[in-house]
Amino acid sequence: MLKFTQWLLLLIFVLLPSTPLWAEGWDFKGPFGVAVNSQDVIFVAEINNKRISKFSAEGEWIGSIDSIEGYGPLSGPFDVCIGPDDGIFITDTLGHRVIVLDSQNKLRFVLGTPDKGAKPGQFSEPHFVAVNQAGEIFVSDTFNARIQKFSSQGEFITAWGRIGEGPGEFLHMGYLARVDVDNKGFVYVREFDGGRIQKFTEDGEYVGTFSRRGTGDGELDEGYGLSVIGDKIYCPDTFQSRVQVFTLEGDLVEIWAPGEGNSGHHFNHPVDIAQTAGGELIVTDWKNDRVLKLDSKGQFLQTWGRSMQDILSYEPPKWVKRGIDRPIEVAVYAGIGDTTLESAHRAGIDVIYPSLNDQFRDWDIAGQVAKAQSMGIEIHPSIACLIFGQGHSGNSTIFQDKPELCMWKKGATEPMGAILSWAHPEARSYRADHLVDRAQANGIQGVMLDYIRYLGTDYGYDPVIVDGFFKTYGVNPLTLPQDDLRWMQYRADYVTQFIVELRRKLATTMPDRHIEISVYLSGDDPAPEAYLKQSLQDWRTWASMGIVDTVNVAQYTRDPHQIYTAVRRVREAVPDRVIVNSFIACYGGNLNTPELLRKGVEASIAGGADRVTIYRDDAIMELDLWGAIGEISREVKATCGPTAHDSTQVGGSE
Repeated sequence: MLKFTQWLLLLIFVLLPSTPLWAEGWDFKGPFGVAVNSQDVIFVAEINNKRISKFSAEGEWIGSIDSIEGYGPLSGPFDVCIGPDDGIFITDTLGHRVIVLDSQNKLRFVLGTPDKGAKPGQFSEPHFVAVNQAGEIFVSDTFNARIQKFSSQGEFITAWGRIGEGPGEFLHMGYLARVDVDNKGFVYVREFDGGRIQKFTEDGEYVGTFSRRGTGDGELDEGYGLSVIGDKIYCPDTFQSRVQVFTLEGDLVEIWAPGEGNSGHHFNHPVDIAQTAGGELIVTDWKNDRVLKLDSKGQFLQTWGRSMQDILSYEPPKWVKRGIDRPIEVAVYAGIGDTTLESAHRAGIDVIYPSLNDQFRDWDIAGQVAKAQSMGIEIHPSIACLIFGQGHSGNSTIFQDKPELCMWKKGATEPMGAILSWAHPEARSYRADHLVDRAQANGIQGVMLDYIRYLGTDYGYDPVIVDGFFKTYGVNPLTLPQDDLRWMQYRADYVTQFIVELRRKLATTMPDRHIEISVYLSGDDPAPEAYLKQSLQDWRTWASMGIVDTVNVAQYTRDPHQIYTAVRRVREAVPDRVIVNSFIACYGGNLNTPELLRKGVEASIAGGADRVTIYRDDAIMELDLWGAIGEISREVKATCGPTAHDSTQVGGSE
């Protein structure tokens, strides 16, 4: 005979399927795309959870799509779109494919291949997808800088776009964001970083451009959002944490700007927006890992997702012991104007990483470097090595004068006119000679090599690299998968040659000074097949060779466990002599309060960081965090000395 508790458990089990699971505490991770079908089912694409989550219009969880029969598990979905027959269209961005399902989640067909590609029908991280009333499919083929159009059955029809500044071209190395269509036969495309929205016919004929990069009314900052709803365009202006509404002709109608915040009616980096049958608006609030429901005028109605308390209650699972006793430093990614230097000095900052726009020109920072040094602050300029020679006030002529030095993508018919190859000795020396000359002239104490990598395994198909690989191995790399380990390593070795040349020239030019070389990592996975596949960046080799002094581990997130895990993996993968610098961000809606920032520093030190860098100064000023940074810095220096952190942590308990 069943006992009372057994009967109770059985009753709960029987009732469970009909009991709604409300989503107030739903654990979103990277909610980006959102769509609503004709039955008011809300679909949310979660790239970090590798799933599409489904909810009712009232916030009741209905189910998830994380694996599809005939396709397999999702790699990293960024967007979801609903077609006119309630078909489901998913951009599996990290899998470089677009999945088309019927209304019952059954696979109809797949566009693209598992590998990046530039041929018709192939993609390089497609971010968004849209469908017109005829069922034709439009895909923003993000890093191929183009829109691809397919029939309702998946046949390739046409493509348009390329990197550039003219009509029908896309700025900032072609980083496309949202694509959407109206019911009048027009397609709208937003650039992530260029701030422009371009309007085309459904056949790709250019119609016009509106908006521009900026933070003023009617201008768009970095961001993804663009949704055609009725006769208006709703643009979540992601990095300004607001929504702007335009007519289909580009006239500004209204702005919803409640201010960046972490709860209630505030936005924190909204990405996408969709509408229910009742006119309510559903917004993915990326950095808050939640979904908002608004009325048609943008007024707050409901939210569901994680709470801030879940983040602030985090404690690291263990403290990673550093191999060499040295003081833990605190740094900022910032300019070096007088006001910033004074604020950094008061906060006890050890290092400043300023980003230089026109890196190939005279830096003219010697005076500020000397002033910083008198305050005990080192200056390590941040240099975007891959695109060295570009600048905001004009480009170097090297790209026009010597196009043969530029990099090639797989399947391209011409080199990329704004990215130098790593393979040409002249291109490597061009970068290195400028850095050495500027380091000597300006008295800097270090240099941070950013973009010290390729942009993916579909880059580095320069004729000189292809020919060299064939002569070395007797194999045509064009016949190999782009992530073949030997082919990846061959291309990565050219970046290593550049760092070796830079290190040698710095040492011979300034034998009495040691210039710290730090590298900005694009990933923290210590497996060569993983970090090479991500960006052909061989950071473990650089660390083991001793050609770099510091590795910068960047986790721009508000998840302290993600920060801790990344730092710990790198700390345990590199020699003790190498400094591990944890880059964390108050910028971009991440650690945007003193409490969150403290938690990020704590997680970094627990993971074994020797230095913690806060990104970046405009957010520090806007959020009024200099005082909090000073307090944290003083605590770090007082309680986390060479050995103290084995038993002590900042702002927490053992």
